[in-house]
Amino acid sequence: MDHSQATSAAPNEAPTSAVAPGRRERNKQDKQSRIHTAAAALFTERGYSAVTTQDIADRADVAIGTLFRYASSKAELLLMVFNDDWRRSLEHEPAAAGSDPRTRIMALLGPLVTAGARHRENTAVYQREILFGEPGPYRSEALTLVDQLEEAIGTALLSFDGTMPGVERLRPGTDASLAARTVFSVLHMELIRASIGRSTATDLPRVLSAEIDVVLHGLLQPPVPQ
Repeated sequence: MDHSQATSAAPNEAPTSAVAPGRRERNKQDKQSRIHTAAAALFTERGYSAVTTQDIADRADVAIGTLFRYASSKAELLLMVFNDDWRRSLEHEPAAAGSDPRTRIMALLGPLVTAGARHRENTAVYQREILFGEPGPYRSEALTLVDQLEEAIGTALLSFDGTMPGVERLRPGTDASLAARTVFSVLHMELIRASIGRSTATDLPRVLSAEIDVVLHGLLQPPVPQ
């Protein structure tokens, strides 16, 4: 920093060197926001396969080279959009702490189930990129979100502690983390099945709920008679 320039600035005028980084950061955030908005809208309107990175750049009113500074591929753009939606849903978990654990688990899975029913192709690509995508910041973020979801499911499973009337207790020695991973794996496979037409999107919540019950049947002891 040139201190002689800073001290010569007018009393009511911020030094140029202090203003410029803020402006650059605001411009960066504005471009990223426009790219995110454009990608989200186009993926929703057309589906993943019918959208190009040039389409997104044009909608966002940025050069294609600028777009690639924020995401290196179309797949990364989809990860960016889905991650943002998923992260916000986890931050505002809809399941109340005192509700039945089954209800809590289904509420945690709800955002991905809703996305799977509404945008089958986009959801299938997102799941594929989580498993097999190229290393990068958005895939790393997606894997972190999977960990957070599994942790929340594990916490819900631990609330099967026998304290709620009519609610079962986890069997002794149950690994809640492993059980939570199993629940997420069931969700993942059902999303894939729906995306390739092996089941209907409208049936997804019902089928998933039934499968979660099958998993829970092996984890829980019968409720203690009151």
